[in-house]
Order: sequence, then C-alpha cells, then structure tokens
Amino acid sequence: MLIDRNKKMNVPAYIATLIIVITLIIVIFIVYKYHVEGEAIPPFKISKINVVSTAQTENLKAQEGTYIADIVQNNDVRIAIEKNPDYKKEAIIKKITINNIQIDPKDTKGNIEIYRPSQGEKLYEYQEQYKIDEQIEYIGEQETYTKGEVLQISNQGGILDFSIIVNNLGTITYNENEAIKVDGTLLKQIGIEKISYQVKFDLIIELENDINLKTKITLDLPTGNILENGTEITEITEMKTVFKRI
Repeated sequence: MLIDRNKKMNVPAYIATLIIVITLIIVIFIVYKYHVEGEAIPPFKISKINVVSTAQTENLKAQEGTYIADIVQNNDVRIAIEKNPDYKKEAIIKKITINNIQIDPKDTKGNIEIYRPSQGEKLYEYQEQYKIDEQIEYIGEQETYTKGEVLQISNQGGILDFSIIVNNLGTITYNENEAIKVDGTLLKQIGIEKISYQVKFDLIIELENDINLKTKITLDLPTGNILENGTEITEITEMKTVFKRI
C-alpha cells in the first residue's frame, strides 16, 4: 500500500511504483519507435528500384497474309540491394526472399502474374516454367547470377530482377506489310483506356549470423502514362523502407 493506516505516504512503495510506471512507458515508447522506424542502422538497404513499364506482343501467329498476336503489359523490376556504409560490422547475405505477394487488380482486366528471369537469351520468357506463384528466392553467393536454375545474388549486395505482367488483355491483327509500334500504345489499339494495379510483397534478407530483416514494398503499376508515351522508365530512390527483425 502507498498510504498506511495513519494516512502517511509509504515512500518506498511509491518510488517502486513510479519506477515501474516510468519503465513501462520507456519500453512502450521503444517498441513503438521500432515498429515505426525499424532498425536504426540495418546491415543492408535498398538503394533504388527501377521499373520499366511498356507493352509487347506475344504468341505471334501468321494467318493468310495477316499476323495475330497477344498483347502483354509488362513491368521489368530491378531492386538494388547494397551494404549500408553506416553499418560497421561484418554482414553476409545468406538468402533474400520475396514472398507474401498481394495483388490488387483495381479495374485492370486480364491476369496479373510475376516471372523470374529466363535461362535463355531473352531476359524474360513468359512461360510456365519461369512463373512465380508464391515466392522468389535469391541465394547469397560470390556474385549475382540470374540465368541458372537457382537465382543468385552477391552476398555483399546486388540486383533482384523480376517481371510483373498483365496478360489476356486482347489481341492485335495487322497485315504482313504493316509496321506496328510495339510499346504501351498497343493497349489503346485494343480498346484499353486505363490500366492501373498495385502489387505488394515482403522482402526478407537473411544473414549468415541468423539475423533476418523484413520490409514491405508497394509498387503502383504500370509507372507513368504508357498509353500515351509507350514506355516509361522510373527510378525510385527516396523510399521509406523500414527493416525489422523477425
């Protein structure tokens, strides 16, 4: 009790209670600050994200002097991971995972899908074997390499490559002597007046010392006005990415 039967203050109990209350306030403040700001100095950071948004033809077929092709809206995404110069300890990437993928199609027609780099000459081939359903993993190695069966990233930072597309949008038909411009303006030619969707995902960096850091990334796609400009190249450098330990 803080006050005894003679109505006198129990000073030791009062001081102990005050210390407990102040400690709780400090702990709550630290937890809230970490929830908002994350790691003060994470070992690695996202230095920039590049997105190239456009459209292209796929599955070209010749038919009695004409060509028919599917239209695909594609966004090639490159996420640059680099060592934080303010982090003075050793840090080695064991693995980077992109998962918990959430897609909000908004008013966009068609199917939104994600693909890893292909193993052929083209950077991306939109085939079933390269489609990502649940997650993408990059294993930390001496250098970044995306053409193998296992995707690799340098254990001191590198580039994560993947492509987000919308297919089943429609087809275009043109004569064999007719030249067409293959870019985002194709969407207008098949009657699409607006295309806008959002993709969210978690990016998790696992280190050799068993520290795991997670951040959430949101991409509003396609970037810019590809219906009018054809191709838009966007570089995002001012990002409020918050890494938290998990």
